[in-house]
Amino acid sequence: MNFKGWFPELDWTFGYPFALALMLASAVTPFWYFRSRGWLK
Repeated sequence: MNFKGWFPELDWTFGYPFALALMLASAVTPFWYFRSRGWLK
C-alpha cells in the first residue's frame, strides 16, 4: 500500500514511540494542570 507518502514518520527510527509519547503528554498535561488548579479532585 502507499503509506510512504502519507506517513513519513514510519521511516523515522523513533517515530512510533515519539507519537505515543506525544499522545500520552497531551492526555497527562491538561489533567495535571487542572488538578494543580484545584478544578479536579
